[in-house]
Amino acid sequence: MKNFLKNYLSTILFLILAYVFFYNNKFYHGFLIKDFSFNFTNFSINTLTIYKWIIIAYILWLIPFYYIFTDKSKARIVLHYLYKKITNIKHKMQNEDKVSILAWSVKLFFAPLMIVWFTWQVFTMSNNMHLGYNDLSILNYSFYLYFQKHLFRGVMSIILFVDLIFFTIWYLIEIPSLNNKIKSVEPTFLWWFVVLVCYPPFNTHTTSIIWWYSTEFPKFANDYIHIALNTMILISMWIYSWASLSLWLKASNLTNRWIVKKWPYKYVRHPAYFSKNIAWWIWWFPLLFWNIVSWQYKDFFIVLFSLIVWSFIYFMRAITEERHLSLDEDYIKYKKEVKHRFIPWVF
Repeated sequence: MKNFLKNYLSTILFLILAYVFFYNNKFYHGFLIKDFSFNFTNFSINTLTIYKWIIIAYILWLIPFYYIFTDKSKARIVLHYLYKKITNIKHKMQNEDKVSILAWSVKLFFAPLMIVWFTWQVFTMSNNMHLGYNDLSILNYSFYLYFQKHLFRGVMSIILFVDLIFFTIWYLIEIPSLNNKIKSVEPTFLWWFVVLVCYPPFNTHTTSIIWWYSTEFPKFANDYIHIALNTMILISMWIYSWASLSLWLKASNLTNRWIVKKWPYKYVRHPAYFSKNIAWWIWWFPLLFWNIVSWQYKDFFIVLFSLIVWSFIYFMRAITEERHLSLDEDYIKYKKEVKHRFIPWVF
């Protein structure tokens, strides 16, 4: 019982402190206060309300969890380290302490973002499906118009929903018996840097420096090319989402939660990064093409530079991720089995 209380109360303390921080932090307070509604009912909800209910559910779920799993919780390990450090300034940080501190840093940074994005995607997907269903009659005379109004956005919202649901859940939960316990967390500045510059609030500064010119639904003059290239975007993003599905219980950034070898990781080591970049290059193509045909070469090279830098950031994410995972013997074996990072049998 004593062990249970130490694990349970230390984790609850972290949750309460996190809630107080997010609620009072100017950026996160604005980020969390968002209203969502279904366009086919009067129901609406605020993400801060959802956040509160998730914390309550999490606190209740921890009761049976800590009765079943009696190992020291990461919150307890962090508090114990802080106590030791305060009472003895010369106390050295152990690997267990470092992993626990970094693991909580990952959870506290990403969990609020994922909760908001997942909530937004639930409502977006539901509204898109409702509108698409009500307008099915358009298919009787124009597939292009239906694709333009509903199909692309509807399929994209389903793809993003699948991606977000796994990351949202498994940033919050570790279950040792399911082999998704965090074995290690990236300890170097470089990987944290190349990851965090892609997420709020840091990506606002990134885009102010290297810009962002993409649109999620590019327009092409020829109807057939328009459908074909936007379908390629959907396929690329489907592979991106399927990579998250394959990670299953192990989905999270900056951590090693055991090695996944399912498709598409069976063929390349970084399918999500590469497929997302393919989508980006198609998204940006109309603007690049327009700058060429209109003789706007300066703008062309500015846009191209921006796209190359964003792609390079994801390349660096792959490199730094491999450097961390290569500390694991299982990943070294995996690299020997799957020799290519991005393109099967090529690169």
